[in-house]
Amino acid sequence: MKYWHRLGVLFLALALAIACGTKLTEEQLRAKAVDFENKEQWDEAVKAYDKLLKAYPKSVKADEVLYRLGVLYANNLKDFTKSIDSYRRLVEAYPNSSFVIQSTFMIGYRYANDIKNLDEARKAYQEFLQKYPNHELASSVRWELDHLGQDISSIELQLGNSANSDSTSGGVAKK
Repeated sequence: MKYWHRLGVLFLALALAIACGTKLTEEQLRAKAVDFENKEQWDEAVKAYDKLLKAYPKSVKADEVLYRLGVLYANNLKDFTKSIDSYRRLVEAYPNSSFVIQSTFMIGYRYANDIKNLDEARKAYQEFLQKYPNHELASSVRWELDHLGQDISSIELQLGNSANSDSTSGGVAKK
């Protein structure tokens, strides 16, 4: 009887150890991270995405995970340095990713508008223009470079008003 009892306890302990050590699938980890995002549990979402990258470094969606991390760090955790680090990792590790151009732009944007490191912003923007001179974001990059370091409220914006419109007359042209 004692033998069967010990064998049962051993079997139960083994089953418990196996169940607790079960590795989550890539989709389970992704679903967990998305669930944390939906619940606005940003720190937990970042941890889940990091765990996903560590567990599945060769995933076909690793670039997307790095992009999500860049967005989460900047928009939700206000950790702009880690945001840039995530974007840089994406650009370096996945140069053919559909997220590379946006990430390259965001590196310059974060340096210019959040960290206020204008030298790094200028370098990042110039690199963007060198690689993607005809991309639709190139005009935004040129504008950013032209206004680097300026307070947006001090910049006179051209919002489609003709040269002969009067701002005091509600945009109605003078006669």
